[in-house]
Amino acid sequence: MKWTKEIPNLITMSNMACGLLGIGFVISGQEWMGFVMMIAGAALDFFDGFAARKLGVAGEMGKQLDSMADVVTFGVLPGLIWKAMMEYQGYCPADRFCINGYTWLLIPLAAGYRLAKFNIDQRQTTGFYGIPTPITGLVLGSFAWMSYNLGHPGDLWFIDNPVIDIRPILNHFWVWLYMPLLTAFMMVSDVPMLAMKFGVNDPLRKFKLLLVALAVPCVLFGSAGVAVFYFLYIFVSLLANFAIKSN
Repeated sequence: MKWTKEIPNLITMSNMACGLLGIGFVISGQEWMGFVMMIAGAALDFFDGFAARKLGVAGEMGKQLDSMADVVTFGVLPGLIWKAMMEYQGYCPADRFCINGYTWLLIPLAAGYRLAKFNIDQRQTTGFYGIPTPITGLVLGSFAWMSYNLGHPGDLWFIDNPVIDIRPILNHFWVWLYMPLLTAFMMVSDVPMLAMKFGVNDPLRKFKLLLVALAVPCVLFGSAGVAVFYFLYIFVSLLANFAIKSN
């Protein structure tokens, strides 16, 4: 039926709507709810591509629309979360000029550049060059969840008693200052990164399985586990690159 062609696009627009709603929550001072909307957007971001493939309607329109939605949900939204949390923690006072208050701009700018580059890059069919925008957005947004748990211990739905508590380390000023720079660089870089696609005779299969295995103990870090997994993802991808070049 003709209307079924629009189902993937409607899902993509719902992803964008989640991003816009998340921005509204951040403006009203509910940064952690912005992160919740980002998670919802990530689920929709997965299903729009799945629906397009199943219905056989994948096309250029959906590709471009998906990129625009991702810029909002995984670029602008985490950038604003970062700005708000910097101000909340006193790392960048909102009442006077502070250069730190502009590092968040790197996040949506790098996201937009990466997505435009991805749309014309023919190399990224079985792997990634640079870290995907949704992964980056979720990692940065998770800092709001982590910081909320630090400031509101024991709140319903947000009880967080990690076995290994590194949240005070990740809440350090230098982490908040340089994470936007690191994540922006990793988004636009040409560093080959693992994609969780398992093909026949895949030379990177063991590294992908290693990454899956390492994701499990990340729960020991509680809400900081998302950030821990991000750094493990970079490490395992670099390890895989080294192994491939050595063969």
